[in-house]
Amino acid sequence: MAPIGTIIGPTTNNTRNYKARVVAQFLGIDLATTPDFVMNVDNKKEEYLAKYPAGKVPVFEGVNGLHLIDSSAIAYYVASQAGSNSPLLGQTAEETAEILQYMFFTEADLMPAIAGTLYSIQGFMPYIKPAQQYSEEQCFRFLGVLDAILLNKTFLVGE
Repeated sequence: MAPIGTIIGPTTNNTRNYKARVVAQFLGIDLATTPDFVMNVDNKKEEYLAKYPAGKVPVFEGVNGLHLIDSSAIAYYVASQAGSNSPLLGQTAEETAEILQYMFFTEADLMPAIAGTLYSIQGFMPYIKPAQQYSEEQCFRFLGVLDAILLNKTFLVGE
C-alpha cells in the first residue's frame, strides 16, 4: 500500500507527531515520515516557511495535494482514510461530537497543564513556583475528570 502522504516533523520526542502516526498504525494506513527532520532548524528554513509561514510542526502533505498544519486535523484526516466504518471517528454525529470534544479537551486543557508541569522540570522554561503549582493543580484536576469518566466506562466514547 502506498502512503497517503507525509507527516513532516521530528519522529521522536514529539507528541504532536505521534498522534497521526499512532492512528495510522492502528488502522493499517501507510504514512510516510521525515526521520531526519531537525526541530528549530528545518522548520526555520526559507523553503519550509514559504509553504508553512507559521513554522508549525508537524505538517502533513497528502499525495492528493492536501496540506494540513494542525496535529489534531492531521490525525482526524488519517482516521478518515479508513472509510466510513473507521472505529476512531464515531458511527453517529453524537459519537463524532464526543470524540472531537475529548480531542479539543486534550489540546486546550490537558496538554497545556502537562506541559506547564513538565517543561520547567525538563529545563525548557524557567522554574517559577506559583506557575508550577498552578500547572500541577490543573493537571491533577483534568486527569481527575478523565478518571471519573472512566471509572464506569471502558472507553471515553461508545462501549
